[in-house]
Amino acid sequence: MTIPHSMIRVGDIDIEYAVSDYTDPWRDDEPETILFHHGYCRNMEFWRNWVPGLASHYRVLRFNSRGCGNTTAPPAGTPYRAEDLVGDAFGLMDKLGIEKAHWVGESSGGILGMVAALTRPERISSLILVNTPFKLPGAMVETYNLGEPDHATAINKHGVGGWCRATLQYRLDVNKAPKAMQEWVISEMDKVPKHVAIAHHLMAAGGDLVTRAAELKMPMLIMSGGNSQLAKKEQLQEVQARLPNAKLVLFEGYGHMINLLIPERCVAAVREFLGAPD
Repeated sequence: MTIPHSMIRVGDIDIEYAVSDYTDPWRDDEPETILFHHGYCRNMEFWRNWVPGLASHYRVLRFNSRGCGNTTAPPAGTPYRAEDLVGDAFGLMDKLGIEKAHWVGESSGGILGMVAALTRPERISSLILVNTPFKLPGAMVETYNLGEPDHATAINKHGVGGWCRATLQYRLDVNKAPKAMQEWVISEMDKVPKHVAIAHHLMAAGGDLVTRAAELKMPMLIMSGGNSQLAKKEQLQEVQARLPNAKLVLFEGYGHMINLLIPERCVAAVREFLGAPD
């Protein structure tokens, strides 16, 4: 099933989004909202298999961040800042009349969720992190350069799609993902302009939320593949030990991008965490 997308003006950009709400029309209370924020150079379609298992109990809001999908891309040279991306999400919630939401973020979308929770905690009901590193491993930053002086040079040389293909094993467990899924991920990421891919990487790679994690007081669910080379198990366990309100779920035997590889298991964990009926 394809859910139609809509466009709405938020600040100085047009944001592409989709709302799925299949809650009972006779219920006398407003359904809670789950906001999905995709990861680096991805789009809302990376969440599509999560919608059926959640939209019968929650209002599900997905959207494309700046430069992804049909959302306005910033001009080359424009700062790509976490506070702007978080502001886009809150601005979209404002336009849709949504006061609070459960923020589900994948990879860098989870990093942005933590920034959102640190700056406007009153608007975040809970924080659900999927494949999210609190700090990108230094060795991975070097790996992403593909032997070039920096990430920007590698992207400009190979293109977003070529760079993604050369580094795919780190962001998608290619031992678990069928070939068609691998090619789809590459083609979707290749739709993002080079300058957006470069700017987004610089924003995410420079972040370090390990030391600030203890400031997150809302309920948290942290999910990742036990073999992820980006959201490393040891780092997640270390951080979770300092968070009394955080639950850690590791899917052993899986690497990165569990949101695509095992969506049903991820949704089951989210439903249990949020207390949705079976």
